[in-house]
Amino acid sequence: MKSLIIGGGGVGLGIASCLLKAESSVSIASRPATRDQVAKSGLTRTGIFGDFHAPPGDFAIYSDLEQIPPTPFDFLLICVKSFDTAAVARDLASHPVLVSPETKILLFQNGYGNFETFADHFPPERIFLARVITGFYLTDRHQVEVTVHAAPILIGNPLSPSSAEIADLCAAISRGGIPTEPTPHIVRDLWAKILYNSMLNPLGAIFGATYGALGDSPHSRWLMEQVADEAFAVMDACNISTHWPDVVPFLEAFYGQMLPPTRGHESSMLQSIRNGQRTEIDALNGAVVHLGGQSGIDTPHNRTVVELIKFLEKQNSHRVDKETPPRR
Repeated sequence: MKSLIIGGGGVGLGIASCLLKAESSVSIASRPATRDQVAKSGLTRTGIFGDFHAPPGDFAIYSDLEQIPPTPFDFLLICVKSFDTAAVARDLASHPVLVSPETKILLFQNGYGNFETFADHFPPERIFLARVITGFYLTDRHQVEVTVHAAPILIGNPLSPSSAEIADLCAAISRGGIPTEPTPHIVRDLWAKILYNSMLNPLGAIFGATYGALGDSPHSRWLMEQVADEAFAVMDACNISTHWPDVVPFLEAFYGQMLPPTRGHESSMLQSIRNGQRTEIDALNGAVVHLGGQSGIDTPHNRTVVELIKFLEKQNSHRVDKETPPRR
């Protein structure tokens, strides 16, 4: 089983560590600085699922798709930020030697719209979505820490309930340390995560707060609940369903089951703001605003959150160069 992981951030290196621990064949495409460090030091994982180190000779790492030997992969795991999805999809489409008719493309990404973007370039039946509620934190370019884990990684195709094509990959990631399962309900699962992320990620970045602090304050709870209420109105107008019929049982599950395991977590959006990088707000609250506009649903609280994050992005953009996906 040969896998190419595109994206050398926390998720990419975290999943790579699992496949390597399971003795699977792994190649990684990342930005040059990450490639240089990982090629020199190997890949190290620490955190709640134990420590693991893969020396440099156990895998291949590149910064350019042109450098990769022209042989198709069984799995392409896309682990870049959602705002880089279109560029990566175009780049892969221009390298057909890496993609056979049997290659499965798995999107380990946040937010709405990634599947549709890849479906413009590849057959949709070969594109799978992954729902990840696991916290990955880069302590160095070659070292990732798994900080929290709320539920197994779920993988599925929005158009088919079959799991046969991804069963081996799910088993390998699980053997490598992080529980992973196929699901026939990936759209419902993914929208559950979009709701969770839209409530916590941007407010954590705006207030510099942990998820637990947001859940404890009646002020932030009120705003999170307005964000969720608007999202459910938009989903209903767009005929999108998740695991709860309306916002009331969702909020019960959110406060009672989803939030507690991640109380101490700081959002990836907060990390991006601190690092002067672009965030994934457009694929989260921005997607709610966009779909609401198409459906005639007003979303003032989600729009306010988007505008505040855009302000913070601009204020902090001078601090470091933004990360870019591996390109030709």
